[in-house]
Amino acid sequence: MQITCALLFSQRGLSKKELFECIPSYRDTLASGTNEESVFRMFERDKTDLRNTGIQVEIKENLVDGDDIRYVVASDTFVWPKQVGLNPNQLQLLNLAAGVWAHASLQSDANRALVRLRALGVAPAASDLIGYAPRIKTHEPAFMPLNIAIDSCQEVRFSYRKPNGEISLRHIQPWALRNIDGQWLVISFDLDRNATRNFLLMRIVSKVTTVKIDDTEVTFAAPDSKLITDAEAELSELINTQVARLKVKPDSQAWFHFQLNDQPSTSDGLVSVAYLDMHLLAEQLREFALDVTVISPVALGEAIRSGFEKVVEAHA
Repeated sequence: MQITCALLFSQRGLSKKELFECIPSYRDTLASGTNEESVFRMFERDKTDLRNTGIQVEIKENLVDGDDIRYVVASDTFVWPKQVGLNPNQLQLLNLAAGVWAHASLQSDANRALVRLRALGVAPAASDLIGYAPRIKTHEPAFMPLNIAIDSCQEVRFSYRKPNGEISLRHIQPWALRNIDGQWLVISFDLDRNATRNFLLMRIVSKVTTVKIDDTEVTFAAPDSKLITDAEAELSELINTQVARLKVKPDSQAWFHFQLNDQPSTSDGLVSVAYLDMHLLAEQLREFALDVTVISPVALGEAIRSGFEKVVEAHA
């Protein structure tokens, strides 16, 4: 990513010397005493990896000075194929994936590489680099700190509000961020409870802070992919076992919210909704209180009613 960002940033392309000065891994390797020929072999291997992902790095020779060899990203690498189209749902998913990348793509090493290029006097390309990264925004303040902690394998702490309102301090090793039905959550290992736990970002009520010992951030070994896969499977199993049955008033706002026009099998207004958190589902359904009747579970109906009662008490 660092090489791609640097080459896209440069209008004229970059010489070998400029690449070695702006890419941290090359610069650090040279500083350790490794000769330039070995670093160049590293670059050739990286070019092969880029080619395998569809990014072609080409050589651009100066016709006036044949010794001035510069590297550029082939222009057709980033041209959208004319024959390929996306429907609205595919565009939304693409925007979601690219958006998370956009939040982090120009941070840390990649950002420092571009700053170094500016310091070297390299002229930027006319187009803004971030244009290659469509983006979405999340309003959860905990998202970026957790995303950074996951990338850096850093332990973190935060205050978390349970559905009953109780707030507790949590100490975790964050593994992955996932979006379930519009709600972001972090899959993690809870160090206080010595078990895998999921935390909804909207219930984090404090800043996410890294754990430090003597001003040194505490890190952990990246979890095996199977641990994350197993945690995701448990989460999916939990959601599949938590299903609400609702009766929706035809042609109401709730009817269109649940897209029942597109589901002939629900023409009677009966709909099943899998949920992650019953209290969050209750909050969502209060908006459609006049159009929705809860059939099951009974606790969901009680949670909706309890929410309205609290509003009445607060304004009595």
